[in-house]
Amino acid sequence: MNSSTWSQLMRCCIVAIAVLSITNASAADVEPTANVAASVADETNPAATDTSTTAESSPGVVSETEVTPQETSPPSEEPWDYSPYRVRVWITSNGSQATAAKLSKPLTEYFDRSFAAIWRLSITAAPTAVQAIADRDFAAMTYESITASDPVVAVKRDHREAARIRVAADVARFVKSLKSTGDRIAEVNRRGNENGNPTLDGLSPILQRMDGDSVALAESWKNENVEAVLLSRGMAAMLKSPEAKIVRLPIDDLVMEDVQDHDKIFVVHIDCRSMPLRVQVAELDCLMRHFSAVQRAEALNYPSLANVVGQAIVAAFAPIVRIEDAGQKTAVGVTRAAKLIVDEDNPALIKSGEFLQPMVRKDDRNGNPIAIGPLPWAFLHVTKVDGARLDMDLYAGRAGGLQGRQNKRTFRVALRTRPALAQSTIRLHAAGNPNEPLIGYELYEKELDSIDMTPVGRTDWSGRILITKTDDPMRLLYVKNGGAILARLPIVPGLNEVEVADLVGDDQRLRAEAYIRGTQNAIVDLIAIRTLLGARIRSRLEKGQLAEAKDLLDALRDEPTYEVIAGDMAKKVVQIKGRNSGEQRKIDSMFAQTREMLVNNINSKLIRDLEAEVTAATAGGAKPQAKSTDTAP
Repeated sequence: MNSSTWSQLMRCCIVAIAVLSITNASAADVEPTANVAASVADETNPAATDTSTTAESSPGVVSETEVTPQETSPPSEEPWDYSPYRVRVWITSNGSQATAAKLSKPLTEYFDRSFAAIWRLSITAAPTAVQAIADRDFAAMTYESITASDPVVAVKRDHREAARIRVAADVARFVKSLKSTGDRIAEVNRRGNENGNPTLDGLSPILQRMDGDSVALAESWKNENVEAVLLSRGMAAMLKSPEAKIVRLPIDDLVMEDVQDHDKIFVVHIDCRSMPLRVQVAELDCLMRHFSAVQRAEALNYPSLANVVGQAIVAAFAPIVRIEDAGQKTAVGVTRAAKLIVDEDNPALIKSGEFLQPMVRKDDRNGNPIAIGPLPWAFLHVTKVDGARLDMDLYAGRAGGLQGRQNKRTFRVALRTRPALAQSTIRLHAAGNPNEPLIGYELYEKELDSIDMTPVGRTDWSGRILITKTDDPMRLLYVKNGGAILARLPIVPGLNEVEVADLVGDDQRLRAEAYIRGTQNAIVDLIAIRTLLGARIRSRLEKGQLAEAKDLLDALRDEPTYEVIAGDMAKKVVQIKGRNSGEQRKIDSMFAQTREMLVNNINSKLIRDLEAEVTAATAGGAKPQAKSTDTAP
């Protein structure tokens, strides 16, 4: 029996065991899980629009609106922990011996060793747009960039029938003219013929060629006579005034369709121009539209290429954990397809002690994400594994990111962290102003099971600091400035090249604190000087040394008075303004405390009393009064 036959036999056995397990499961156990899984299975296949996300924001906000047809097929009833992954591998290379056709069979055999029961695998050549981006800058791939070249129909939002237009057939029904360039019209007609849909659901008869290129087509959007245009998704996302309502075309080989129909897509780029062959792999999590860090490897020759590519894909693979329940500090999740796995060392299993990256997706009524992506500065630490169930501790810079009610339009998952780099750079800048780096801010590290903090370093002139890997995958960092803790930043070094945090800087508070400390010290010194001079003046009066007493009284009058210090504080409180209400409250509190200290200790009563005593002594022997204390201004 050869290895291929043996792999097929093992796959059949594992699937049979899984089916029997599902059949024998009690209704109380299966039905609720199935209902939740059906919801997630529907939404792992959402029609979606281009999104715009940043490293420092909470999940990204969509910048484009798209209309998608309603699902016609029934939802999957597979429980989450029995649901296999739908996986596609895109191969792109610059050599004829490293194509999808040549690598498909050996890669399938390689993956059958571990993933026969949990992957529904297909291996194809990468779409043209993906190939172009991979050749140019593999690490720069994003969901927006790989889907930007997909042709779409953009209908004006203020069209009188816009609310009724949802699919291509609706465009053909309600729009009189669909403008596009000659090349684009020829392309979509060709792809429609190849797909057995030469009329493109009625769009072909209304296609109208327009002179000029795609830029001229986009400019025509401002023309009131233009109802709709056919152009690339990337350019459609930039159409404004009015906003574009985007409808997909009924053609094949759309990148977004592939993303919609799979759970994981692995993009493989093979550089054959030199030996050893250089391999780059990145995983796209389709539900979250999130690309992993690039895994790099080298193959010494073509016979070993399939194994090297397979190992890189396994290294990039991040199992999905669905968050079932989440509090402020803990969470409970279920690992996908965990009950289809019989090998405890399978790469698809999550083990105790691992760290996961939580992600959230929130959809609108049309299934388009309005917020999507990883939670910034947040990680989950697996503390207990019980079959498919995971108990986890949440470490986050901000509270409440995972909390909320489960519903059909909100998805909370976590992916295993796969740091591929040796270090990461943290950049701190002022909130809302990336051009204002926070310079000289201190970073401290805290152990997960300790309260002690150890210094890590300070940010440089550009607000950056380098964080290297340690024995602990996650490092819990705290940002301090002037002794005040400003933020908590959990980080897995090597996960991303640069991590950006926008913080509310407190430089103004520090400026105010420095001034207030100086003023308070001056007040304390002045109290001591006034007390000492008062005692000396009375001592001279008791000894009858009136001239010396008068000289000391003049020295006392020359010391700063309440009015001088209070006036200077009044000027400073106007000059030092906080950048936000929280910082301003701290500044106001410091000034208020200092003003109260000044009122209670520095006033004119001491000088008035001493002047009266000196006058009485000069007039003829009146005894000095008791020592005066400052009680009122």
